[in-house]
Amino acid sequence: MKLKLSITLLILFTSWVCYGQISNPRHPAEWEEISSVIMEFRYFKKPNESWDKALDPFIKTAKACIEEKINFYIIKPTENSKYSHQMDLDSIFKNKNISSPFVHIISKDTISGSYPWTRDHGMNFVYKNDVEKGYLYNFFEDYTGNFIAEQFNYPSAIITPENNNDYYTDGGNFLTDGHGTFNIAATDITEDLPTSLKLKYDYFYQYFGIQKTLNVLVPFVHVDYFLKLINEETAIISYIPNNNYDISIDEYYDHQYYIDQAAISISQYLKSAFGRELKLIPIQNAPTTYDKKTETVLHTSKATYTNSLILNKTVLVPQYSIEPFDSLAINTYKKVMPGYKIVGVNCRLYGQFSGAIHCLTHEIYANNPIYIKHKWYQDIVKNNLNGFPISIVSKSPSGIKKAILFWKTSQTMPYKSLQMKNVKNDIFEAIIPTANSGITISYYIQVQNNNGKTIQKPMVAPKYSYRFTVE
Repeated sequence: MKLKLSITLLILFTSWVCYGQISNPRHPAEWEEISSVIMEFRYFKKPNESWDKALDPFIKTAKACIEEKINFYIIKPTENSKYSHQMDLDSIFKNKNISSPFVHIISKDTISGSYPWTRDHGMNFVYKNDVEKGYLYNFFEDYTGNFIAEQFNYPSAIITPENNNDYYTDGGNFLTDGHGTFNIAATDITEDLPTSLKLKYDYFYQYFGIQKTLNVLVPFVHVDYFLKLINEETAIISYIPNNNYDISIDEYYDHQYYIDQAAISISQYLKSAFGRELKLIPIQNAPTTYDKKTETVLHTSKATYTNSLILNKTVLVPQYSIEPFDSLAINTYKKVMPGYKIVGVNCRLYGQFSGAIHCLTHEIYANNPIYIKHKWYQDIVKNNLNGFPISIVSKSPSGIKKAILFWKTSQTMPYKSLQMKNVKNDIFEAIIPTANSGITISYYIQVQNNNGKTIQKPMVAPKYSYRFTVE
């Protein structure tokens, strides 16, 4: 056992020496292309809980991965594990009509505790030089992250942060825009952690390439339990009014105060990569409820809809069997993320322990990615006799073969296309012709790299495209 431990430490030390800090690191955003999703399975069902509800996050994620044609890895305990209650996941998946080469069941003891919060078990994915080789950064005791790095043959290293707080360094406490502009992290009011804006702060800058870190003081251990970035300039934020509380159950009632203060801090300190204000879209949490059948309480602070997962063109949204709040959340996601497939996932069982679908999963980003940065036109735009310039920054490890601009001036017309010119380094430009006042122009960009991969911006185009109206 000592020899095995020594070998493991030697491997980790070697990884650290070889791969510690890379040049021009970039942590991608959650709406970028992913290649795989990781989940960890634990026997987590209460005696009176429905198996269908307990397994719903795993079933829905597996089905979404199959539909998106990406790999789904589920890690379950070995037979000799101290968590010895075994489940025949093969039979469970087959009974749910899930049989696919994209689904992989792995027996491995990687979780040190009893909670399957894969989000917090490492696998912090970073690209070298924005788009080149992928690296997996882990923290101490991120056994799942170390295992996945070894399985997928990713270079990995252990980060030793200045702020060595387990909750602070968890994956659920991390939101970024994919351009290195900013990161938002929660600092729990019960912990002695840094607050306010930090420039080039700790591992966020050193290892993830992020320029600004905004630490917001809230009664949540992780930022993903009240905030969700869905693109470079838009976030969904929790709303918990006073009537959500049950005075016979709840003991704390100030969540909204801290959420409001966080929103003010975001407005004061952060701008998007394009220098514009961030939009915050509120979704009301479900109220505190007591389930007599299972004898469980779900506090309103834990019944959040921000703990969602973006899976390429699919979004998995927590549901708690509480109407009309579940339906309102689904409808809001459909409105603010048009073109995406929105799927509800029953997370009531996990919500009572402060986790939902985002906490239960972790994505692995794509190899051979195509990076696109574009400041899109918004709302009403002044007429320009010279047309409307469209500019992007785009890069890929194999190089960009072509970038094409698609646009139209009527929803009933087909898109017109124009190849964009590579004007300088990674910058591509084209011009949408001028249009009459009152015309709404829809457009999107398609980029192909030299390996034949094609990506749209926005990703779900042409189902949804950028739109603006000529003044």
